Amino acid sequence: MPGISKSQRLLTKRDFDATLDTQRNGTGVKIVCRDFVLVASPPVPDRPARLGLIVSGKVGNSVVRNRVKRCVREYFRNELVSEKPLIGCNLVVIARPTLVNQEGRVKDDIQGSLKLCVDRLLHKLSAASKTRP
Repeated sequence: MPGISKSQRLLTKRDFDATLDTQRNGTGVKIVCRDFVLVASPPVPDRPARLGLIVSGKVGNSVVRNRVKRCVREYFRNELVSEKPLIGCNLVVIARPTLVNQEGRVKDDIQGSLKLCVDRLLHKLSAASKTRP
């Protein structure tokens, strides 16, 4: 199964900082959920949606962190690449430690939790695009 192409990834610190700064200066959208924080920048025409992941050591060991990243990338590749409100946006997904249960195992329904957050983000993005001139 092919992964996400380079053009669909945030690769540099500058890309991440620019996306996170759009939320701070009010042009971007931020959604805080139980298991994830999503930050999206305003869309740029003629560019695909790009994904950046932040999964800190607080989430778990390397096995857990990599599983979370694989699940998020798979969801992005299968579900989000073609979503109209996200085309041209930079999307940063920050995993929270609540993704891991008391035994140190990743929850079974990572993608379900991510879907709830993404639905809220898409709703907020579509509302924001209607208010922009």
